[in-house]
Amino acid sequence: MSKHHKQRIAVGIDGSENSRAAAKWAIEHARQSDTVVLVHVWHPYVYGTELATAFTIDDTAASELLEREFVRFVPLAKEHEVMLKRDLIEGDARDTLNIPNIDLLVIGARGHSGIAGILLGSVADYVTRHATVPVVVIPPDNRVTTK
Repeated sequence: MSKHHKQRIAVGIDGSENSRAAAKWAIEHARQSDTVVLVHVWHPYVYGTELATAFTIDDTAASELLEREFVRFVPLAKEHEVMLKRDLIEGDARDTLNIPNIDLLVIGARGHSGIAGILLGSVADYVTRHATVPVVVIPPDNRVTTK
């Protein structure tokens, strides 16, 4: 059996079916002993002028979402002999580009139409335009496109 470069594959996770399809694809297409990192980017809520001071909500809900998704994919990762990790990043969803030391980024497209599609699709569009590693976008109907 030939040795291959162990890859680190990052997957954007937000709890949606599209992000789950992306995680499933990444795990199933990873090679044995590769690492798949489930990444959830959260943004604190900042409240405006009606309050004397702005404050942020802590990352508890984001951590719980990521943990739920991680636990969901542990059996599939074991089945494919892939190492599964998780990473919580505070910031904008476009910050998935800043995950260090990855070889591939997998994201799920939203699949909304009209204005919502333009706005929600903008993260996938931004990521594919600015990525420094290959990006796989899993469309809503699970056809796979690559950049």
